[in-house]
Amino acid sequence: MSVNIKGLDKVLAQMEKELGTKKVNRVVNKTLDATGEVLKQKVKSAVSAYKDTGATVDEVVKSKSKKIDGINKVKVGWNGPKQRSKLVHLNEFGYTRNGKRYSPRGKGVIRNTVDEAEGTYIKNMRSGLKEIIK
Repeated sequence: MSVNIKGLDKVLAQMEKELGTKKVNRVVNKTLDATGEVLKQKVKSAVSAYKDTGATVDEVVKSKSKKIDGINKVKVGWNGPKQRSKLVHLNEFGYTRNGKRYSPRGKGVIRNTVDEAEGTYIKNMRSGLKEIIK
C-alpha cells in the first residue's frame, strides 16, 4: 500500500534549504507516524468486513517512520503468529479454485481504504508544515 503526492518533494527540499534538514525531518516523521496510525485504524475497521476469528484485525501493525531509499516511509501491514498477510491477499483480490472464481465479501476494502487515506495524509502534512513555519 502506498500513497504518492506530486510536488511535495520540491516543497520539502525548499523548506530543508531554509529551515534545516533536522527540523523538517522531525516534522515529516511525526506527520507520517500520525497518518500511519490513522491508516492502521482504518485498515482494522476495513478488514473487519471479513472477520471470522479476529486474528486478521489483531495482527494489523504499523512501522515507525524511517528513511528508505532517500524517502521517509511508514508501513502498515500484518505481522503475527498466525501469518494473516497470506489470507488477506486472498480476501482482497479474490481467488480461483478448480476453475471457479471466488470473490469474498471483503474484496477490495483495503484498496478503497488506502485511496481514502490520501486525503488524510495531505491534511496531516499541511498541519505539519504549518507547525514548521511557526
